[in-house]
Amino acid sequence: MRHWKSRLTAFVIGFGIGLVLFLIVSFLAGLLRSRLQTATRQEPLGQQGCGAADSFSSPEEILAALKDEDVSVRREVFRRLFLHPGLTTTYYDYERDRDYPERAERAELKYVNLDDHSGDEAWLTFIRRENPVALILKKEECGWRLVGALGAWLRFEDYPYQGWLEMPETLKRGTHEIILRESTGDATRYARNARLLKLMDGALVQVAEFTEESIKPVEGYAEADWSDVKQRDTTRLIFLPESNGERARLRLETQEEVIKYSGSPAAYTYWLETDGAWHAARKQWRTRDATRLRLLGTRTRELVWDDQRKRFIEER
Repeated sequence: MRHWKSRLTAFVIGFGIGLVLFLIVSFLAGLLRSRLQTATRQEPLGQQGCGAADSFSSPEEILAALKDEDVSVRREVFRRLFLHPGLTTTYYDYERDRDYPERAERAELKYVNLDDHSGDEAWLTFIRRENPVALILKKEECGWRLVGALGAWLRFEDYPYQGWLEMPETLKRGTHEIILRESTGDATRYARNARLLKLMDGALVQVAEFTEESIKPVEGYAEADWSDVKQRDTTRLIFLPESNGERARLRLETQEEVIKYSGSPAAYTYWLETDGAWHAARKQWRTRDATRLRLLGTRTRELVWDDQRKRFIEER
């Protein structure tokens, strides 16, 4: 009997201690939860959901890091930017840039308005490993966020790729879109295509695509100078932004001709900041002097802006 009473006494004491500990822990948890809720309510709205890796204090910060002498600084900014350009034709060697990204060549920073919201976006262009890159950044509550990283597949252009990227006003005065040019070619053919991109809802969207220039052998021509005689089609772009209630239009004026090349491509030199030396190269064969042999004809296409589809379409 005495043994049973000692067990009951021990159980009561243990239960009491456990209950007291439970009440203490519950009280502390409630107090902590209350303080966390108060801190959350007092936190500014612009700071919620902000991550250091998602935004930058300024575009100038990125520009300085891309050109920094310290490879660890460059590696960190490349890691945060994660430069995967969104275009399937763009070559991007992330493995190399992750380990030893080279300093940016010909880095330039501009501010332009790319959407219907107030405030300019940042346009940062540079060349890495003799390939062009453009970063489009938009200022948000948390800082400057990367909304697009563009590169072009320029297999048949001359370094340093002048005119591969332009920002014309195509829809409204004061608001710019982006023309991205890419080119391919070999010893006998050449083609340069252009994509028109627009910043909408914080993302770059393609709204038109067309061929600006193509050069190819003349079909059925077999004379001795066949390698110098080509058919060349060139297209001139005319943007007509909306005005007086009229929708924006894109006019494509194409000229087809047979030409004959002569002479040799010109030589040129360029400076590389990464190795601090001058380099010599020859321009592409399509830049040789050319004489028109015959005008084949001209044609005009006109595209109109469709506000529902959010792109330029053929007018009916």
